Amino acid sequence: MKQRRTFPLFVILYLLSAASLSHAQVRTPPKTAAPPTQAPAQPVAKQKPPSKDEVYFSIARRINAQNNNTAVSGVVGALDNVIEIKEITVGADGKATVIVQERAPSNAAYTQKSSRLILAPAGDDKWNWEQFEEARRLYAVDRIFSYTQGDLSKKKQAITTSWNAFTQAISKQNEAGIKALETAKAVLKAEPQQLQALVAIRTALAEAAKTNDAENIANAQLNAYRDLTNQTDSIISLADSYDVLKTNDAYLRLIEEFKTAVTVTKGTRRGYAETVNVYNESLVRLPFALVAYGLEFQRIEPKIEAE
Repeated sequence: MKQRRTFPLFVILYLLSAASLSHAQVRTPPKTAAPPTQAPAQPVAKQKPPSKDEVYFSIARRINAQNNNTAVSGVVGALDNVIEIKEITVGADGKATVIVQERAPSNAAYTQKSSRLILAPAGDDKWNWEQFEEARRLYAVDRIFSYTQGDLSKKKQAITTSWNAFTQAISKQNEAGIKALETAKAVLKAEPQQLQALVAIRTALAEAAKTNDAENIANAQLNAYRDLTNQTDSIISLADSYDVLKTNDAYLRLIEEFKTAVTVTKGTRRGYAETVNVYNESLVRLPFALVAYGLEFQRIEPKIEAE
């Protein structure tokens, strides 16, 4: 008869403990919950572009905010005279890019220019003008006001400076003519007829200056210039009728000074007309054309044209 095998108690306890530990280590991890299903994104409605009228009004409103002395309607009318809206597109950010072009055609000094404006929607079909383009770069619209104010003010001041140079040249030419003719009078023992005309011009200029009336003074200066111009050729050719003047060094020196003064006067006249033209052209050229009227810069009619 076979004997039954027996195991020590500590062996039995060890085996039970190992089995329990093994069962604990192979537990099945809990299942992860599936993420909730998201609803599909709703398509974003495309921003409607601003109308051409609204582009003009957005510029005018921004100018009015800067200078409330100008009416929005007046600015809109002025803008329509100097710029044309060529294209309006809306980007992914909802902002509008507007291409504007000068209405003034190209000429010898200027090429007809186009420029970009950036507008942002402001609700109720209104838009805010945010940026302008200059030299292929976009700038915050705030900068266009100081830029335009500074540039056009300098050009306007140049007109005053060049006009003063022209009128001073008139006076100097007249005085140079009087000196030459007084010397001719002394040599000839007779008064040249042109001398009386130049003395009258001197008197008229002096009387006008006493009035302190800018318009009256300007008219007197223009009349003086016309009268002086009428006498110029006969003054220069005076020696042709008198051989004694041809050999008088003092007279010849003074008549050369008069000729030089004539040249200077003509040059300052051209300079004045050119500064007026530069200023007036700037009013219809980008970027100044956008805000010039709204900042109260107006066209200036020249008092006299270039020859």
